[in-house]
Amino acid sequence: MSNRKPKQPNAQTHGVFAATAILPGEHREEFEELHSALIQEWAPDGATEEDAVLTIAKAIWRKRRVQKFLEVQLANNTLNPKHPSFDESIGLIRLLHFMGTEPEDFTFEDQADRFLRPDKIQYLRQKVSRSNFESTAEWVQAVINEISLVLLPASMNRDEPEMADIVGLSSSAANLSNDLFKQELALDERLDAMEDRAVKRLIQTKAMKQMLGQTGAGRVDAQPRTIVARETLND
Repeated sequence: MSNRKPKQPNAQTHGVFAATAILPGEHREEFEELHSALIQEWAPDGATEEDAVLTIAKAIWRKRRVQKFLEVQLANNTLNPKHPSFDESIGLIRLLHFMGTEPEDFTFEDQADRFLRPDKIQYLRQKVSRSNFESTAEWVQAVINEISLVLLPASMNRDEPEMADIVGLSSSAANLSNDLFKQELALDERLDAMEDRAVKRLIQTKAMKQMLGQTGAGRVDAQPRTIVARETLND
């Protein structure tokens, strides 16, 4: 008896990569692992079953993709001063980094609205007026000090747990607007339906093959008797 282990199913042998789009930021190996796991789970036999398993893999992959895209969108919203879920502390930190690396290029008029909301920009204009400093370097350093010592600590002061929860829930509610929530729900439902149809097709195909395999011999034996009966009637 051979001691060789049975070869594990591989997604590459099923032509999966020719039919699946891998977007920038996604990893082909992850899809291969998913598809191989489904091949091992369902053991497809023939082109019809292989296609059904591939459809299941695509539906699961797209659901994962949607979730990742949603996470990126939610993260981007926290960086956008114009969005309700904007995180002020992150905006202040980003502004500090920008001013530390490109101090000579910083002006409230051109750059500040990328990092802060109008009320904080106005606060800094009044608190650290450019006209009070002889050089740009001195003014930039004063702005950095005001942000580091006053604004940033205030924005991160969430000592009360209940208040932190309220802030977090408010941010989530702002992120998951009705339109975004409906879009995510509708897409999930379509992908779930796609997956369910593929699973049903796969089960039906396997059941049909099993039934035909069990009744095939009987049908062959019965065929000559049917022909003889018809010939007798014709006589």
